[in-house]
Amino acid sequence: MPYWNADGYSHSPRTTTEDFMRLLFNESSYPQSSSPGGPRQGSMSFGSTAFMEDYDSFSRGPYAFSHEPMNGHGGQNTPQQHPMALNNILDPVSLHAIPSDEKRKDILKLIQTCFIDAAPVLKQMKALLDGDWDAEGHVLSLRSMQLYIRSYWYHFHPQMPILHKPTFSADKAQNLLLIAVIAIGASCLDKMHGVDATEAGAELSNFLAWHLRGEIFKHSDFLPPAKLWIFQTLLLLEVYEKMYSTRTLHERAHIHHGTTLTLMRRGSSLIGRSALDSPPDSRNEHIGPSADDDPSAPVSSTPEQWWNHWITNEATRRVAFAAYIIDSIHATMFGHQATMVAHEMKLALPCDEQLWSATSSAEVAKIEANLRAEGVRSMTFFDGLKNTLKGKAVRTNPFGRTAIMAGLLSVTWHMNQRDVQIHHLGALKVLGGKDVWRGPLTKAFDSWKQDFDSSMSKENISLSYPAAKFDEENIFESRTVLHHLSHMAMHVDVVTCQIFAGAERLLGRTTLQSDYEIAQKRIRQNWAPKPSARHATFYALKFLTQVLLPDSGNSYASPAGFTTYSARDDFLLNRPWVLYYAMLVVWSYGYALDGPLKNPPTLSTLEEQTADMKRYLSRVGGIQAPLDLGNMKDRNACLGL
Repeated sequence: MPYWNADGYSHSPRTTTEDFMRLLFNESSYPQSSSPGGPRQGSMSFGSTAFMEDYDSFSRGPYAFSHEPMNGHGGQNTPQQHPMALNNILDPVSLHAIPSDEKRKDILKLIQTCFIDAAPVLKQMKALLDGDWDAEGHVLSLRSMQLYIRSYWYHFHPQMPILHKPTFSADKAQNLLLIAVIAIGASCLDKMHGVDATEAGAELSNFLAWHLRGEIFKHSDFLPPAKLWIFQTLLLLEVYEKMYSTRTLHERAHIHHGTTLTLMRRGSSLIGRSALDSPPDSRNEHIGPSADDDPSAPVSSTPEQWWNHWITNEATRRVAFAAYIIDSIHATMFGHQATMVAHEMKLALPCDEQLWSATSSAEVAKIEANLRAEGVRSMTFFDGLKNTLKGKAVRTNPFGRTAIMAGLLSVTWHMNQRDVQIHHLGALKVLGGKDVWRGPLTKAFDSWKQDFDSSMSKENISLSYPAAKFDEENIFESRTVLHHLSHMAMHVDVVTCQIFAGAERLLGRTTLQSDYEIAQKRIRQNWAPKPSARHATFYALKFLTQVLLPDSGNSYASPAGFTTYSARDDFLLNRPWVLYYAMLVVWSYGYALDGPLKNPPTLSTLEEQTADMKRYLSRVGGIQAPLDLGNMKDRNACLGL
């Protein structure tokens, strides 16, 4: 299917051609952006074959081990948790991000009139609507709503900064967007508020999310080219449904992910232009103008209007990157189908964080002048991706670096699909060799992390922009999560491990006996005995050790105040799922090579399980190189873990 962009009709972005790979790995590139600021069908084994093969070489990563031929045989301390007080979470300029009682009444009216269908959340609806809404402890009280929004800015916004915090006004925001913010914030409440408050917040989030998607689809702004707030709401809702909610909502988000991307492609979001830059649609005459439209207003006749237009364009660009990050990382982490590709992202990288955090047009102009004086120029995403593949430094902010890692994971996924097709077609000699791309990409993962570390130490993020001290923990830990995920996903996919471990149903389909047999062969014969399995398992063990044994001197620690790791209390988007991925890799490797435990220990209490886990990770996780796994005994003794 063709899609429309600035150059007219193009081939489908899911078609990864040889021209694209030459473009990515060679010198040619897209021109610099002028933007402101800077398997087989029916089988569970789809897309897995190439992960089970070896490649020629891999690079020396952050762990000091010697190179092992692939074709052979055989941070930062976590800062103390800040109290969830208003003045500690929001700097004074952002206090208007807290809703008034009038805005709360608008939200309540919307809930009463629209969120009433007989859905699986009917029980929650009755419980939520009971009682005195004005009582301070009620989940729909003004105090509770303010708390949920503060929680969003504190826990979630640093990881996905798609809303412009300095100008965000809860009272002026679209109700549906504010509900998405409330749903995420309520699900991220700190445990200091108590079990009752956190469980009530989770129930509220599920109730709001269940109805929210339908209300978005019914809104007149949902028509292409859709308004910016529609994309922001859809992406926040998708992240909530996939990462914080129930199995049912997770699956619904997966189904509608393509809807969001199609809506973007029917506008200009993926090339960095907002709906304001698109010509008016005559159909809107029959629907009625949106409340925030002002056709008579000039785009940039004053500094403030120029700044508002700049904010809209930058926010549109960030929405496109957020969609790409979700598409790529979730394909890697959950085994979903990736539908976006790197060359589709014809955008400049996100602007400097100081610009995004500026509180006035004058401050933006001053910061831009300083950046120009320092010789800082905006770089396109594609050029940033190419530089990372070549081991060159890229100047961008943490969100931009996350987008680049998403690009690396996306290229990995699509190249693997290419190898799968070659394998099934039997066209290896005709279409070229396979796996030659794994070496450069593996080196690029380490180059990405090294560049990230170097940039953070040079820029001294704690002094870069207001409230950055609250973001530092998220930034450093998210970097480590993605780095380990990339090394694991390069060599084994999560779906194959899940089938090997006995999953009866995956991605909405029942696992067949033939799926089990294919997974058994791939893990036992094509993967576990080879160096690529040791490489993936090595990084999985290091990640598990860093998260679950923070007292062992590692730079990667669990959140402050936790005596043991708790996924429920972990606010990082991806860490709980990558931890699960790592455990699957470790178990699959040990079980494939050493079989089931002959004399499994009795671990009836949490203390016994924890002690067994610590013994295993101290012994097996303490290895210095992947090669050490080859001769190690009892690699399957991970019952406590």
